[in-house]
Amino acid sequence: MMAGLLLLAVAAAEPVTETQWPEQTTAADAARLDQWEEALAIGRAGVIGAGEGAILNARSPLFETGAALANSDIPQGLYNCSITKLDGDADGGLTYIAYPAFKCRVVDQDGRKHFTKLTGSQRTIGWIDKADGDHSIYLGTLIYHYEDVLVPYGRTAKRDQAAVVQRIEPNRWRMIFPFPAYESKVDVMELTPSE
Repeated sequence: MMAGLLLLAVAAAEPVTETQWPEQTTAADAARLDQWEEALAIGRAGVIGAGEGAILNARSPLFETGAALANSDIPQGLYNCSITKLDGDADGGLTYIAYPAFKCRVVDQDGRKHFTKLTGSQRTIGWIDKADGDHSIYLGTLIYHYEDVLVPYGRTAKRDQAAVVQRIEPNRWRMIFPFPAYESKVDVMELTPSE
């Protein structure tokens, strides 16, 4: 546990580079980010096709493609962040998996946002940068709670994390991870300020 906390502290202290997300994004992640709306639509269709559409409506507008509001910039602070996986793999995956809320942190660093998922067995650490339009872009790397070495973004495709970040209500944001490496067609992380 201490190694994991140390890792998170070290990752947050990494120097900020001048390079922003367009130059940092791998070709595979750039393609996925361009398809975020398609991934979300496919994920929704899979859940609705399985007869579970009501569960999506109950969390509206979290899974709606047109839900983004202006000003996606997420303030620094602690957040409750819950991850939902939509339309699992055809080989037995579930169409809808919603995990309980974890703790996440956003920190301002020289005009960028550093994001860390602090709890849970799978964590992600990386940067949120402003993009054109009504969203920001998150690029990070997946680590496991028992690891004490951070694999930098761009080194291992199955650990690379890329998401579109949008504000969907005054104090509610989402991170849409299109076509992730594991378990689903799309992952959606809901973020609300932690009291």
